[in-house]
Amino acid sequence: MTNKFVLICFLFLSRFNLYAQTYTFEMANHSFNRDKQLLSEFDSVVSFSTQTSTYNICNKPNWKKLNSKVLPFVLTQQFNSHHPFGWNDGAMIQAKGYQFFARPGVNFKYGIFEIQIAPEFVYATNGNYQINALYGNNNNQSYSKYLLGQSYVKANLGNISIGASSENIWWGPGINSSLLMSNNAPGFLHAFIRTNKPLKTPIGSIEFNLISGKLESVNNISYENYHLQTRNIDDNWRYLNSYVVSWQPKWVNGLFLGMSRSLQQYADPNFNRNIGIISKYLPVLGLAIEKKNNLGDDTLNRDQLASFFLRWIFPKSNFEFYLEYGKNDYGLNFRDYLMAPSHSIAYIIGFRKIIKKTKSSYYLLETELTKMSQSPDYLVRDAGNWYEHSRIYQGYTNNNQIIGSGAGFGANVQTVSATLVNGEIRNGFLIQRLEHDPINKANKWNDISIGWMPQWTYKNLILGAKIQLIHSSNYAWEKGNNPINLHSRLMIQYNFN
Repeated sequence: MTNKFVLICFLFLSRFNLYAQTYTFEMANHSFNRDKQLLSEFDSVVSFSTQTSTYNICNKPNWKKLNSKVLPFVLTQQFNSHHPFGWNDGAMIQAKGYQFFARPGVNFKYGIFEIQIAPEFVYATNGNYQINALYGNNNNQSYSKYLLGQSYVKANLGNISIGASSENIWWGPGINSSLLMSNNAPGFLHAFIRTNKPLKTPIGSIEFNLISGKLESVNNISYENYHLQTRNIDDNWRYLNSYVVSWQPKWVNGLFLGMSRSLQQYADPNFNRNIGIISKYLPVLGLAIEKKNNLGDDTLNRDQLASFFLRWIFPKSNFEFYLEYGKNDYGLNFRDYLMAPSHSIAYIIGFRKIIKKTKSSYYLLETELTKMSQSPDYLVRDAGNWYEHSRIYQGYTNNNQIIGSGAGFGANVQTVSATLVNGEIRNGFLIQRLEHDPINKANKWNDISIGWMPQWTYKNLILGAKIQLIHSSNYAWEKGNNPINLHSRLMIQYNFN
């Protein structure tokens, strides 16, 4: 019966025009076009700071035929030998043991309208591991979930798209981390208006995305922003309103400047308050960035994050530099920003350099630093960690997973990697240091790891792997507890055409 159903689907789809499309965030594709941009083989005005999970070329609307595409089938398996580890894996969770993820999909276009159905399924054995009063929770049960995945419905109006989606999105220039939006958590249902390619203006190229979405919690897994512990929280869904804007000034080639901002609040009582439409449904556009004249904001059960970013590419040198600087709370006034620039901040700094070897091969060198722990001024003015807030008890999460940087609650990360790219073969190595929430801890928990990241392509099949050996010093902030953890991931992607 199953074989007949698959055959019927392919016969049905064969009647329509097909077109190229792929996923952006799978490790097989994550930096492909970004590498090409440094090699002057991709559009130089694309910022890669307002990404969605699906990449396709928006051709002129075709009203004569229904265009269709069987999307790449993605199968990912993951394993942790000692304790939970890993991020930027979408619907997958932080868990010990074996984990499985699958995503089929199909896309249809007719004229300006486009529908994509790409559901996801995840299963994790979620085995027990060493825990203590500060870290971890063993709930003695496996985890499985079906999700809408990378699905959407939208209308493409020239360079602008309007619709509803459950896709993952990535904002900011980071490769391994993003402060506000990444693919660390499952995608959430949201309405959007965004650019699908840069808008040309008299002052340069503009990209943007404005979303309003629904964030939820689940009861059978722990909170990533609570050191993988459970919380007894009223399951009131949260309304998220966010935007990102990226500008490429026409006077400075290769420079991108941008800003992103997110504001979340509980749906109840927000939607029952007698306030204006902008304040109720688009507060991220209507609220000031200072607490001056708005000192009661912290009593309204809402939380905001904001970041500014810069990316500067030098194609002639095959080099790029990027920076993202974020605030977890807004200042009392402009003077507060000037006098305490490090208060409640996080930042990401990165460099990428390509060294050409032959026409079809090159070395890719990457360094990225992410800092999310509190600055020393917490001694006189506590800001709390990133992704937590006293008024939004779930913090900045969806399905209990951090929407931004998945490295963890108050973590600092330094990553250095080198990759040899030879046609369809990639062979990468990394060294990484992860500092777990060091503030107010007598013993510092640091993970030092080395990793191998190979990738092969054979006809329509892409195989990608990651094997990372991690030495944890003072695991879970316990002095002398120094286990070894093996983190491994195997990704298989089959492209149907």
